[in-house]
Amino acid sequence: RSGLLHDIGKLGIPGSILHKHDPLDASEWKLMRTHPEVGLRILQWAGQFERALLAVLYHHERMDGSGYPHGLVGDAIPIEARVVAVADMYDVLTSDRPYRRARSDREARAVLKDEAGPHLDASVVSALLRSLDEEVRRPALALQ
Repeated sequence: RSGLLHDIGKLGIPGSILHKHDPLDASEWKLMRTHPEVGLRILQWAGQFERALLAVLYHHERMDGSGYPHGLVGDAIPIEARVVAVADMYDVLTSDRPYRRARSDREARAVLKDEAGPHLDASVVSALLRSLDEEVRRPALALQ
């Protein structure tokens, strides 16, 4: 559930920022970085479960503490948030954005591998890559 709701806080961000083709300026970026906390408030009001709330709030935290909103480090980041962070990054990389075209699966995998460790949980990245490999093999097996 938290994977589907992780960016619900973007409802509080103006569309002019969300769909901007140019890089965000400092004030726009500051506002964009509030979306996890806005999402937390929305889901608390809606009576969501605590674990889902943690994933929504912390999905932009990074293993080295460089993320937001609280600069959590390593295992202080709930596992749910680490899973959502990896899935979100893969989705962002492989989806068209107003400011850039989608990257290929191969390119996205390379970025995830580079980000594993310093920014993303390496075990979660490995699990996603294994899962993607299994998805690729399944159709091939069905054709045999």
